[in-house]
Formats: sequence, C-alpha cells, structure tokens
Amino acid sequence: MTRTRFYLLLFLILFGLGGVRSVQAQRWDWNDEATAVQLRSFDVFLHDHPWIAKKLWENPSRINDQGFLNGNKEIKQWLEDHPAGAQAFHANPAGLMARERHFQMYGADFDARDVRSAQLARFDWFLDNHPEIRKDLMRKPGLVNNEEYVEHHPALRKFLDRHPELRAELQDHPREFMEREGRY
Repeated sequence: MTRTRFYLLLFLILFGLGGVRSVQAQRWDWNDEATAVQLRSFDVFLHDHPWIAKKLWENPSRINDQGFLNGNKEIKQWLEDHPAGAQAFHANPAGLMARERHFQMYGADFDARDVRSAQLARFDWFLDNHPEIRKDLMRKPGLVNNEEYVEHHPALRKFLDRHPELRAELQDHPREFMEREGRY
C-alpha cells in the first residue's frame, strides 16, 4: 500500500466515520489497563466473528483495505468504538495481531484467581514491551531494588507503582521471580 493511500485511508477513518475523534489523546499504551480491556474486547470480537478473524489472521494488513472494511461492517464498527485500538491496528496490523495471539495464550491468566499467575502474566506483558528492561532484569534481577535503575526507567516505576503486590514479590525475591518469568 502506498503511503498516500495509507494516509487517505487514515483520514477517512478519522474524519469520515462519524466526525472527528480525539485519537491523538488516546495513545495505545500496551501496559495500560484500558489497553488490556480493548484487547479483550478485540479477542471477543474475533471469537464472535470467525470469518473476519480468519481473514485478518491470513493477512492483518486487510485492516487498511477500505474494500474489506466496507464488506465487513462489524469490524468497521469495532474500529469506530475503539479509536485508540484502531490507530494501533492501522499503524501496525501484524504487531496487533501478534499481541492478540499472545493475549489468546495468556489472557486468562490476567484474571486468574491464582495471584502468582496473574502477576506473571502482567509482568510478562510489560516486559514484552520493554525488551531492554527484560534483558537487564534477566541478567541482574537485583536491579529492581536499585532506585537509580528504577528512576532511569519510568515505565518500570509506573508499572511497579500500579502493582504493589507484584512489586513486593519481585523486590523480596528478584531472582526467583525472574526465573518464574523466564519459564512463563
């Protein structure tokens, strides 16, 4: 798809489907709980629309094909209802489908009654988006207790602040926690 067609499609989606949307204000933060909710919604959508799911698994870039969208009003509606998800999907279709596959494999763990499974799922999700932090902590788990390291990585600080139980477990037993994460 040419850059011009992509921008035209993006313009049509942002302005041609019911008015201006404040997509810029809704950034797709993979570690935000709202993002997980939208991804769960997308997962349910794919389960409820297997024909669309099959087509998107075969070729995720179909999401940028206006003909595909016009022929599948349900996906068009989902995109309208989830503007931040739509923006992420249009920008990186294969990446979003890869995240969806990961979510299908581990998504149930987010809601697990087993706190340890839920913690590992959330931390794995975070580390998938921060490979440099994963590499550092796998090599030297004690860095999680190094204030200078945590201050230098604001995303890690924010994640740990949002998940105090996970933070306590990770800080109390960094090596064991990272070994479990490595096997997850």
